[in-house]
Amino acid sequence: AKGDLIVLRVDPGKWDLEVMTAARDRDGVDRNVRQWCADFGLSVAINAGMFQEDNTTHEGFCQIDGEVVIRYANNYKSAMAMGPVDPADPPFRIFDLDEVPLKEVRARYGTVLQNLRLIKRPRQNRWEPGKERWRECALGEDSAGRALLLACNTAWSMAEFNDILLALPLDIQAAQHLEGSATARLWLDHPDLEGWIQSSFAGPPLPNVLAVVPTAEGPPEPTSR
Repeated sequence: AKGDLIVLRVDPGKWDLEVMTAARDRDGVDRNVRQWCADFGLSVAINAGMFQEDNTTHEGFCQIDGEVVIRYANNYKSAMAMGPVDPADPPFRIFDLDEVPLKEVRARYGTVLQNLRLIKRPRQNRWEPGKERWRECALGEDSAGRALLLACNTAWSMAEFNDILLALPLDIQAAQHLEGSATARLWLDHPDLEGWIQSSFAGPPLPNVLAVVPTAEGPPEPTSR
């Protein structure tokens, strides 16, 4: 159903993925996803991950453009990585930290964000069935190395949500949890699709977002399905 599951497929060769955080970019201003897009000229904004009760600090290790923003690394097993040091490495990658240590990921990529794992590469649902359900924003990677920005307005258990993703023709290989319930938000800034978001309003302020901006050679809008 329209608005139930939104998938934005982002080619990192045509679009830049950036992590923006309150600590580095907010300048004392609280912003929801729509305001992040408006103030910084973003095409898309989605949760970058869970944050602590101070409404600022990312829950897990965070390095942006080589600068360590949050040094503490928890036991979450997934890390998104962007900005490779070696151009031969993929521009975007979701790493399983029980397969590739965080220290190695940090050395290879300028931007690294640790989050809770949903799907381990290749295509392994890492959640057991459970009763707890919530609306979800997540980040995936397909076999072509494209980022999948995912927002679902229906509350599922994470085991069910992962099974849905794996059954769809997305070719998803790995995925991580970004946020759930009321603070899970996605905003696509496009005049033809205004309001085409994870719910009917942009939601509460978010301290940390994953942003999509076009490169100089990029197309006018991201591929969606």
